[in-house]
Amino acid sequence: MKSRSKWLCMAICAVLMIGGVLSGCSAPKEDKPQTTAQNSPEETKAEGTVAGGETVQAGGSDSGSEPLTIGYTVQSMENAYFVSIVEGMEAAAKEQNIKLIVADAAADASKHVSQIEDFISQQVDAIIISPVDQQAPADAVKKAQEAGIPVISLDQEVKGSDAFFGISEEEYGRMGGQIAGNWLNEKEADGTIDDVLDSDGKIEVVVVRYDPISSVILRADGLKKGLEETYTGDKEIVYVYEQNAPDAAQGFEVAETALTANPEVSVFVCINDSSALGVYESCLTHKEHTPENTCIVGLDALPEALKLISQDTMYKGTVDIQPSQKGAQVFDIVRDVLANGPIAEQIVYDMSSVTKENIGDYAIE
Repeated sequence: MKSRSKWLCMAICAVLMIGGVLSGCSAPKEDKPQTTAQNSPEETKAEGTVAGGETVQAGGSDSGSEPLTIGYTVQSMENAYFVSIVEGMEAAAKEQNIKLIVADAAADASKHVSQIEDFISQQVDAIIISPVDQQAPADAVKKAQEAGIPVISLDQEVKGSDAFFGISEEEYGRMGGQIAGNWLNEKEADGTIDDVLDSDGKIEVVVVRYDPISSVILRADGLKKGLEETYTGDKEIVYVYEQNAPDAAQGFEVAETALTANPEVSVFVCINDSSALGVYESCLTHKEHTPENTCIVGLDALPEALKLISQDTMYKGTVDIQPSQKGAQVFDIVRDVLANGPIAEQIVYDMSSVTKENIGDYAIE
């Protein structure tokens, strides 16, 4: 068993903070139909890319036309999920005629406002935002639009933006809950369900949430719905503890508190892989928890989570939304908005479950 401190450091360094938390995210508007983003047909040469708010020269030759300049104010570059998104953007910018300016809000909503104002002063062609708070940047977004600069919301929606590319939050959570439900069904089928029951014959579940971001409440609700809808056995599911945790450190603390009060917990469903990795580290310190009697599910398909799934550990699954690809695809939406105006309906991320059954499809580092 690896030591608690070593695993916690690995988890925290590998992962995040709030995202996607969080990985990313926002609920689809109920009155809007949903469409799925398509891959870009454009393959122009790079003019340049920028990172951290500072311009750097990219490889590639001039395409013969003026490059688009796009500013991205990102929720937090401490979050591995958003790092992947930015990497996808930067790779696409090198292949296309785009200058990209990335500004890190560092989980501070007020920085989104100042960064948008900076982008307006720089006369960028478009702005992309993954907001810490969905309401706080609204006035700044309006100012950008008044200056003729469209704003695209990525992951979480700022009301009034010109397009929204993000997750169907409840469905995202539901897919994670289904992984846990299917694990319980397997235990029923092979006659080992008693391994996960408490002394009263019930299935104790912990839900790791993040209610400060309103859209992520739907994700947590989806986790529970997916679990309840999928489990077909007759044992009672009881939610013994629900608490907020956007990252590994807080996920660890939530699990420690839960396991101290409820040592017979067998299922943890989490709003992202960051928090789930902290839960995993905590469970390692409680020797009664093993891959046979404990199920941990996260979301985002972070590399460390995929590695644990491949090793047949307590970490049973995650949901992949391919953040790097989304970082590239958002440029298609920018061009669409610039050419045709605002897009009314949410453009929804593709999602896929990852478990031991299909982990072989992934390259594990």
